[in-house]
Amino acid sequence: MESPFVSVVMVNYNGASFLPACLNGLRHQSYPADCFEVIVSDNNSSDESIHIIERDFPWVRVIKNHTNLGFAAGNNVAFREARGEYLALLNNDTRPAQQWLDKLIEVAQIHPSAGIVTGRLQLFYNQIALKFATETFNPTDDKRDLGVQLFKVESGAQGGVIQYLDGFYGSERHPSGIPYRWTKGEARLGVPVPDGSGSWSLSLFLAASRPKEERVQLQVFLKDTLLAEWMISGREPAEFKLELEASSREFATPLIQNAGSIVFRSGAGRDRGTYVRGTEVLYEEDHGQYDQVEEVFAGCGANLLMRRELLADISDFDSDFFMYYEDTDLSWRARLRGWKVMYAPEAIVRHIHCGSSGEWSPQFLYLTERNRLAMVFKNGEWKQVSRVWGGYFYKVIRTAFGFFSRLLLAKSGRRNYARQLWLHLHVLFTLVTWQPFLWRKRFQIQEKSKIHPRQLKTWFIE
Repeated sequence: MESPFVSVVMVNYNGASFLPACLNGLRHQSYPADCFEVIVSDNNSSDESIHIIERDFPWVRVIKNHTNLGFAAGNNVAFREARGEYLALLNNDTRPAQQWLDKLIEVAQIHPSAGIVTGRLQLFYNQIALKFATETFNPTDDKRDLGVQLFKVESGAQGGVIQYLDGFYGSERHPSGIPYRWTKGEARLGVPVPDGSGSWSLSLFLAASRPKEERVQLQVFLKDTLLAEWMISGREPAEFKLELEASSREFATPLIQNAGSIVFRSGAGRDRGTYVRGTEVLYEEDHGQYDQVEEVFAGCGANLLMRRELLADISDFDSDFFMYYEDTDLSWRARLRGWKVMYAPEAIVRHIHCGSSGEWSPQFLYLTERNRLAMVFKNGEWKQVSRVWGGYFYKVIRTAFGFFSRLLLAKSGRRNYARQLWLHLHVLFTLVTWQPFLWRKRFQIQEKSKIHPRQLKTWFIE
């Protein structure tokens, strides 16, 4: 059977440090080389991105945008120039496995009603879990059992994710402004393992603040093997180095970042394969729990395949979104037209999470809140719209009350409330100015819908 032609599309903005790994991964795909093209939509990068592509990857077609169009519009520009029967999306900070494209197409061919096929996204580096064991003490003004202070971890895995798995308290600030976390008597730390096959070094920056400056013993284990036994003292962080043998890599496991996306009733999205503890998002170890081809609500734009006929049916990404939630919005619109979204577990891509964007920055928070509310307004049933938007208005009022009460009573926390209030008001102002466009988009989506929005509510998590 002849392989269909695929256009692989990648949006790039100052991603020179990531591009070689991604493009080399595409160079070595098992999919026939004459059956796919690669298009990079460059959003006016100021680094060496264009030079690297033209010098080292001349087979890549580059679209040079004159400004930063964002992820949504940057992809839309490339869609109009792409020749493929299918369009495959990759982030620039990824490395696709050799059979990535083959496995996406395979699932798409088996499921002709699938307008979207999303692959398995893993974090770029595998993880080992280190266990800390130490003595604890209770400060006079603090009831917690405190062990040692962990300030920083350096493993040589650039862009790797550190996970505070168990036994850590929340982030605090040293008088110098450096963030740190206290451990309990026992704690588990997830550490990214750098690429390679040999031994490697790990640096931990630690302190053990005590009233009488006594020294504190810390033991570090990998599984049941004692790696180090250190005496730590003082309030200032000091570097402690571990030399890990090549055999330590045998204990490293991949982490799931996305195995398809789930959506809550509020419109908030979450990656399948992640879980939330407190305010932290953590990544599951990949032990084959997401090995089944199955239907999911939405796909992830970092590793996604779409049929050309889907875009002809529902249009492109919503360019007004700039970035974030454009993939969930597209999936939601596709479902309203009767298309399915399938998950292809063998289409594996490694991803440096937020390698090219800053998670939890003010811009990130603004865009995610704005786009979530706009997406629900466009696609949801009216009951859902009123509940979600009403909940947000209540949040704004509650934040305003918190800010002004602290201002009048001269209480602490005013600055934090002021930041939150400014963010919420910025989101609301934008949505008010968007009203004519949102109404028009909702009318167009709902008029063409083959499925009533109410029929999708079983997919939403409360």
